[in-house]
Amino acid sequence: MKVQKIKKNLTSEMVIEEILKNLKSGDLQPGDKLPTEREMGRMFGVGRSSIREAVKGLVLLGYLEASQGKGTFVKADFAFKNLSPVELQSVMAAEDIFELMELRKILECNAVELAAKRADNDDKDRINKALEQMKACREDFRRFYKPDFDFHIAIATATHNKMISDMMRIVVEKAHEQYEKFMPDKLCPPGEAIHTAEQIAAGLIKGEGQKAVKHMKEHLKLVEIELKRVLSNHSDSYSKNAA
Repeated sequence: MKVQKIKKNLTSEMVIEEILKNLKSGDLQPGDKLPTEREMGRMFGVGRSSIREAVKGLVLLGYLEASQGKGTFVKADFAFKNLSPVELQSVMAAEDIFELMELRKILECNAVELAAKRADNDDKDRINKALEQMKACREDFRRFYKPDFDFHIAIATATHNKMISDMMRIVVEKAHEQYEKFMPDKLCPPGEAIHTAEQIAAGLIKGEGQKAVKHMKEHLKLVEIELKRVLSNHSDSYSKNAA
C-alpha cells in the first residue's frame, strides 16, 4: 500500500482518503490484508486511534471487513465510491453514533434497574407524562426528540443518583445531536420504540427491574437497527451518485 506521510496532524478522514486512493489506483486489491494498526500508524505518521477510526468508517461503508484474530481485509465485492469531505464527516459521525449506543446500553440498562427500586410517585408521574408526549409525536420524528429525551432523563432522575442523571443527560443530548446532524429526515416514525417505552415504564412503575431492563435492551436495539438501516441507505446513495 502506498501512502503519503504528512507531517501535520492527520485526521481519520484524511486516513480514509489515503486508503481510498489506494483502492482506486489498484494498489489495494480485493482480498488484500491491510497492515496492522501499529504499522499503518508508522506509515501515516499518526496515532493508532486515527487509524482505528478510519478502518471502522471504511468497514461501515463496505470497503473493508475485519476478521477477529486474522486482521482487516479489502472486501471482495466492494464498489468504489468517490466521497466528498462532507460525506466523510457523515461516516465518522455515524461511527460516533454507534459508540454512543454502546455507552447508552451500559448506562441506561443499569439506570432503569436502579430506578425500578427507587422511583417515587413524582418520578413515576414524570415518566408517564413524557411517555404520553412521545405518543403524541408518534408520526413525527423531529417532534419526538424532546419527549424521548425527557423520558430517558426522567428514568435517570428516578435513580436518585445525581452522577447517573448528569451523565445520562450528557449522553442522551449527544446522541440526539448526532441523530439530528446526520439523519433528521430519514428515520422511520418511532411507533415500535414507543411500544417498548411503554413496557419499560410499566416494568419500572411496578418495581420489576429485570423486566424494565429487558425492555430497555429491546428499545435500544430497535434504535440501533434503525440507525444501521439509515446508514446502509446512506452508503447506497453514495454508490448511485458515483455511478
